[in-house]
Amino acid sequence: MLNKNTNAPLILVVEDSVLVAMAIEDALQMRGFSVVVASTLAGARELIERRLPTAALLDLQLPDGMSLDLALQLHQMGCSVAISSGFERNSIPEGFEFAAQFHKPVSPDILAEWAGLIAVS
Repeated sequence: MLNKNTNAPLILVVEDSVLVAMAIEDALQMRGFSVVVASTLAGARELIERRLPTAALLDLQLPDGMSLDLALQLHQMGCSVAISSGFERNSIPEGFEFAAQFHKPVSPDILAEWAGLIAVS
């Protein structure tokens, strides 16, 4: 669901677990963000073509691949990026220090706090 406030920072959530995505979306919307959600890399790329988000919260492992290339692309476009992973903490390779990294399970409120910090910077 897209928050109707078009002046609010747009956060892209890319998460293949519907329940996790809904919880993150709710936490972000409660803090006044506009949110778009995709469950695949392909879906995320379609959303990015429509509007570049202020920030993106990416699940590392998605049904159609790893989100590392997407994270790098978004970073190069000026978007703040966070990557969440249920794998070992060192599962995100070197070179991705630009991305905030969260180990699953992570509270949706923690992710919303991160989004709030980057939205004001």
